[in-house]
Amino acid sequence: MLTEFGKLLRIIRINSGDSSKIMAKKLNLSPSYLSAIENGKRNVPSDMEKQLYGAYPLSDVDKEKIHKAMFNSVETIKINLTDFAEKKQKLIFAITRDNISEDTIDKMFNLIVEEDKANK
Repeated sequence: MLTEFGKLLRIIRINSGDSSKIMAKKLNLSPSYLSAIENGKRNVPSDMEKQLYGAYPLSDVDKEKIHKAMFNSVETIKINLTDFAEKKQKLIFAITRDNISEDTIDKMFNLIVEEDKANK
């Protein structure tokens, strides 16, 4: 099933005149893996957004669309917790167990959004 991210990826590829083979090379992927991402059969690699921005001249509006689509297309995330500090590990576990109140989640989310804005 074609995801929102897959549709945007395909539009970028077609508008740039690239074949899937050329786009895959630009993004350091195999053509079959790129196709699987476009068709929603594979998760989007975590560095895909950065790779796209480096390979294609995209407007800020396009970048925002890609960012949102990438976020919305993710169904599962594998996280290696080995290098995370204990606080981060506990936070990740708490979120995945769904035992944090909506109010706390809202506060954390707002802090993250503010920090993202400050880092741009």
